[in-house]
Amino acid sequence: MIIVLSFLSGCIAFLGFAPISFWPAPFIALLILNRIIEDRKLLGRLIISQFFGLGLLLPTQIWTGTYVGSLPWITLAVMQSFLFLPFAIRIPGKSIVNVWLFAFVAVIVELLLRTIPFTGFGWSRLSFTQVNSPLSAIYPILGSVGVIFLVALIAANRKLLTLLFLFIIILIANFLPSTLNPTGSIKIALVQGGVKNLGLDFNATPREVFKSHLDVTTQKLSANQVDLIIWPENSVDVDLFKFADIRDSIIELSKNLNTPILVGGITHSNDDLRNISVLFNPQVANVYTKRYLTPFGEYIPMRSFVENFTELTQEVEDFKAGKQRNSVLIDGVPAQVFICYELLNDSFKNEVNTDFLVVQTNNATFGDTAQLDQELQIAKVRAIETGREVAYVSTTGITSFIASDGAVKASLPKFQPDVLIGSVETKSGQNLNQKLSIIPEIFSIFMVFLLLYRNRRFV
Repeated sequence: MIIVLSFLSGCIAFLGFAPISFWPAPFIALLILNRIIEDRKLLGRLIISQFFGLGLLLPTQIWTGTYVGSLPWITLAVMQSFLFLPFAIRIPGKSIVNVWLFAFVAVIVELLLRTIPFTGFGWSRLSFTQVNSPLSAIYPILGSVGVIFLVALIAANRKLLTLLFLFIIILIANFLPSTLNPTGSIKIALVQGGVKNLGLDFNATPREVFKSHLDVTTQKLSANQVDLIIWPENSVDVDLFKFADIRDSIIELSKNLNTPILVGGITHSNDDLRNISVLFNPQVANVYTKRYLTPFGEYIPMRSFVENFTELTQEVEDFKAGKQRNSVLIDGVPAQVFICYELLNDSFKNEVNTDFLVVQTNNATFGDTAQLDQELQIAKVRAIETGREVAYVSTTGITSFIASDGAVKASLPKFQPDVLIGSVETKSGQNLNQKLSIIPEIFSIFMVFLLLYRNRRFV
């Protein structure tokens, strides 16, 4: 019965993720988890913690098996569920120390999710669920780390005075002024060109995706209408540097519209397959290579071992990761580009000191699933953490302009080819959470060891 309850509490936590976005759900789920692991032996706590993780991960990441079957989805969830085992760390009895342990451990669990194995897969971090809650004011100060710490601390706490104190802190945080400096604005057109086929073969017909984005841009935009045009990841579905006619078509389009165009594409540069973002102004002015690659999507870790279990690995050609951070300059206005999965990398968020953010993504490979909504939710978190407005453009949706407080200023319907035009406010500087970088996570690890050392009765 307890195992079922722990699994169901994980399922409750799932309700915090988009498209449901019921932000109180993680509080309820962690409250239940904290209660049912009390007064249990270590083995029982370990089992409960893992089933909580499984209950959270299975429904949240079900979209990972949309086109490749249930085995990869279930395998990923089971593998990651072991990363929830630290929730079993407690000292005997109902000491107040366990409340703090629970909160610090929640930070460590999310650290594990985002870093291991194979650079991690932090998609289902509960800290991404508080965009619309009062805790959203904590993102600029302590980032996602501070948010999950407070969610767990509130869920585990039973003292009214402590909860009142935390409420006052959160209330004050909501009224703190921004530390960033406004620098102006830039008018941008986001092109959601669409694809003919959803799924892994979205680009089965060469040039089809490119032509869709070319046609929509030509039909919907006129010369000097905006300062920048952005196409999504994989919007050019053949090698940009191998096919001169494709490259020339974009150059000609940039000339005709008298506007820079940032496109997403691929290239086999130096025999290495790379996922790239290229700025045409009107010639090739900047090339950024994606640095944070998706395990099993853009490369196969331990390929020779994995091939023993599935033939699907033969369909995945390993991409080569880039090395250089990128800042695209548009008429003197710098922007940092995130290509899809790079949204998950906290260190990339901490780098940001450019005037606004660009997210180029291709959601066609996940069809009409919650993946589209969940990725937009993560982009909202990054907007709040960095204090930057975000130009978020996808092949199939949800193409949006996101304000620095995480609100969607404007968006396009899913799967509808169109152009979204809007102004992005630009800012300079960095928020406190970016400057702190990994210090809160290191502090959390230190505090867990310190609390256990001072209470040497851990069993």
